[in-house]
Amino acid sequence: GISSPVAVESISDPGGIIVQGTIYGYSGSYYNADAIEPGKGYWVNASADGEITISSIVLITKTLAQINHLEGSNKLDFNNGEYSIILYFGKEVADEHKDSYSLPPIFPQMAFDVRFNGDMKYTMESGDIEVLNTFDNLTISYDVIIDAGEHMNWVLTSESGEEYILEGAGAITIPSAEKFVLNREPVIPITFALHQNYPNPFNPITSLRYELPEWSQVTLTIYDLMGREIAQLVNTTQEPGFRSVQWGAIDSFGKPVSAGVYLYQIRASDYVQTKKMVLLK
Repeated sequence: GISSPVAVESISDPGGIIVQGTIYGYSGSYYNADAIEPGKGYWVNASADGEITISSIVLITKTLAQINHLEGSNKLDFNNGEYSIILYFGKEVADEHKDSYSLPPIFPQMAFDVRFNGDMKYTMESGDIEVLNTFDNLTISYDVIIDAGEHMNWVLTSESGEEYILEGAGAITIPSAEKFVLNREPVIPITFALHQNYPNPFNPITSLRYELPEWSQVTLTIYDLMGREIAQLVNTTQEPGFRSVQWGAIDSFGKPVSAGVYLYQIRASDYVQTKKMVLLK
């Protein structure tokens, strides 16, 4: 064996068989090894049979290229006071690179381990988080760089059902649990609402926005000032959320309507609201 440490990037891998980023050491929990130490064991993920050379002598051959495809990702740092593990989410990684973020198998004698289901330290949008912890408490620090999107939140749910919205940077200290769930979830409005159309006045297309705090049978109808129905844009049951529908100034028969003032009315559960809009030509 080797008699002095060998840097991971100096390992000769002419066939490119080692999956990048998957050389792990163990010291109570797994860690990405920077170097191979004499007398220690390591877990390596290889994509095929082949040979590598570990030597303190610099070899003029193909060595391991280290590229971090998760740079700029959102982070969850799990810390029990002695051990710390970081999981990543929110950034899309090409399929051919996902194996780089696979983890070695769990064994019962481990002091600490945190991973997404499927033995991964990365997920795009959602995943169950499995925790092995011999300590009572757990601190979860988060750093959210990539926003969840309009009307969406990153939500971490504990085994007891407690939900934590992850925005910016912060930390949560909670009793240790065996499982958490990370999801990208839609924000649920607090009350029913119908917003003023935009643009207004318009020609010939405008957007009508409304909010639903619960499952509802929704109708959204256009009327003229005489109260005659011009068109029905929505007539269906919809789940809670933020909605938007466009009207192109045509009636229910597909014919263009004349310029003027129109009313639009929403009915959802017991909620009824009417607003005016102006069509210019």
